[in-house]
Amino acid sequence: MQLLNLSFALLLIQMVICILPGVLGIFMIASSEERKRELRNALCNKLFGVSNAIPYPKFARTMVILGALLLVFALTASWFLLLREMF
Repeated sequence: MQLLNLSFALLLIQMVICILPGVLGIFMIASSEERKRELRNALCNKLFGVSNAIPYPKFARTMVILGALLLVFALTASWFLLLREMF
């Protein structure tokens, strides 16, 4: 008896595809203003070498939009990969 067969491995991969974008989307939407500013500063330092190259309102709006898109992707992937066969 195998501990990890192919169908179980595929189920784990499908679950990661369904859950991880949802968690990241919720994090992007629900994170505090202070955390969003820290992320913006770190991203700007890595990309441009200065900490305020991207205005905060645009960055915060982009994070909310990307978070919503990730949530929609997670819900769609959950439907097609896991729940469609049950209904």
